[in-house]
Amino acid sequence: MKKALLLGTSAIVAAGMFAGTAQAADPIEIKVGGFMNQWFGYQDNDDAPGTDTQSFEQWSNSEIIFNGKTTLDNGLEVGVQVQLEANTSGDQIDESFAFVEGSFGRFMIGSENSAGYLMHYAAPNVGLPINSGSQTQHIFNPTGSSSFRNVFGSTFIEPGGDNDGQKITYFTPRFSGFQFGVSYLPDVDPTGGDRNSLITEQDAYHDGFTVGLNYVNSFSGFDLAASGGYYYAAEPENTNVDNFQAFSLGLNVGFGGFTLGGSYADATDGTITDGNSTEGEGFDVGLSYETGALGFSVTYFHGEVEGDTTINGEDEHDSFAGSVSYAVGPGVSVIGTVGYSDFEDEAAGNGDDNDGFYVTTGLALSF
Repeated sequence: MKKALLLGTSAIVAAGMFAGTAQAADPIEIKVGGFMNQWFGYQDNDDAPGTDTQSFEQWSNSEIIFNGKTTLDNGLEVGVQVQLEANTSGDQIDESFAFVEGSFGRFMIGSENSAGYLMHYAAPNVGLPINSGSQTQHIFNPTGSSSFRNVFGSTFIEPGGDNDGQKITYFTPRFSGFQFGVSYLPDVDPTGGDRNSLITEQDAYHDGFTVGLNYVNSFSGFDLAASGGYYYAAEPENTNVDNFQAFSLGLNVGFGGFTLGGSYADATDGTITDGNSTEGEGFDVGLSYETGALGFSVTYFHGEVEGDTTINGEDEHDSFAGSVSYAVGPGVSVIGTVGYSDFEDEAAGNGDDNDGFYVTTGLALSF
């Protein structure tokens, strides 16, 4: 079963509050870690007339992560993390933040996911994630509705489609299994690009926040993890669209190597960009079993959004996946997934539908 981490955050403001009475015993030292996932697979897309999707695909998702922290004489931990994309990307630095942690909890400031996102639980999956849009590396999504950070493709969402934008976050310590977190986003940045530029309230979603609450405990041989989150962003002032509002729920129950879980997210008021709306809902459900080095899982995801606001109907997405993983050694796993995905555009007959199956294998390394 997925283990819960004591999530926290740190603000430079908080560090300044204590700087006058404490000095670091040792300066911050940076350690290098990260992960590399390399995938190769076969896919069969039901292509629209005039297109011919390739049958094989090799792709990867990898990051080099720089971590550093020090403990001050008063017991406070102050640290930093910078994540470097190992592939050429529009956001070459994926996330970059500082933190301060103590008995009061953790403050974090910088480019990172929000509290609602980080504290969310979803269906277990030991293979290629389908609650994130990774299956679109093999099965093409022609609908125009994105699978990234919105309910069409994931229950891991952010206000206004924010993509690791600059924010301030606070997490409480965990009390009797419960933990609370809250984030404030002055700017909502879905681009994943320059997060240090000033935006205008007239042209972009802004003043966002998320709150998250989860509960983790074990009793009578059962492991339980539950979560809830709320997401908000103020609408651009020069438009007549609504504020962004959404909520999410998640639950995992584990017993004897089995984990059964699922999640739900509802964008009650989605973002509207170029006439396309992300308002809708998504959910997943899955079952996994792990014994020693072996893991197995079956997972299903469904998402639907309003899409083109000028057309009645919704864009819809369904994905199924069965996976197996084997831990060859510390930090080295071999993964295999067989999956099927179906994307249906709200405008019937316009050629923007696609479905297909894929068989892919991966080498997952952590260091």
